[in-house]
Amino acid sequence: MRRYRWLIGAGVALVVIVAGVVGFEVYASNFARSVSQSQAHTAVGTATPCGTPVSTTGLRTFQIVPAQTTVSYSVYEDLVLENKPNNLAVGTTHTEQGSFSIRTGADPLVASMNVSVDLRTLQTDSSRRDDFVRQNYLQTDQYPTATFVSTCASNLPVNYVDGETAHFQITGNLTLHGKTNKEVFDVQGKLVGNTTTGVATSTIYMTDFGIQPPNLANIAISQNKVLLTIDYTAQEG
Repeated sequence: MRRYRWLIGAGVALVVIVAGVVGFEVYASNFARSVSQSQAHTAVGTATPCGTPVSTTGLRTFQIVPAQTTVSYSVYEDLVLENKPNNLAVGTTHTEQGSFSIRTGADPLVASMNVSVDLRTLQTDSSRRDDFVRQNYLQTDQYPTATFVSTCASNLPVNYVDGETAHFQITGNLTLHGKTNKEVFDVQGKLVGNTTTGVATSTIYMTDFGIQPPNLANIAISQNKVLLTIDYTAQEG
């Protein structure tokens, strides 16, 4: 009788465990599916030169200073086992290189932006995450860099004086993971002497670039939407 009761108890415990595992798998699978569906996005194609042609007279060329520039991505992820449904993963690097041109005065202009970032150097607070993303999603062995080439600037002030902060948008083509799409960066920057500083941000979607949002066995699930931030310093020359 005791053995019979023990077998019944063990059987009940096994059923509970199996039900819990199945329930967890169903929840995780449904959550992953809902994340994917709620952030579906369609790329708008590549950018073409926009606005009316403007004079390039008076343009000054500035070079990005990598050591004083931080490029980062921010994306929310659900860490199911850690009960962190809105964990913000942030990856950073100081490898941006490139240049752009600025004209100040009564007809300000920002043009000819051409910058690149070494994606192999991106780091978050988890080396395991970094390796997983680089190998399986960004595939940096094949696509080591991301580039952005501007096609125009919009909403520039009518007049710009050194030391003021200007708020405007830069439109261009972002090439990532072998695909190129039109993206718009919102920029706040200022020029003092021969140095310009500022912050540029843009929201992109992984699937626009042929990247499926990272999903590790339905227990670490990333959103599709990513915020890119460039905290830059550039010097004339």
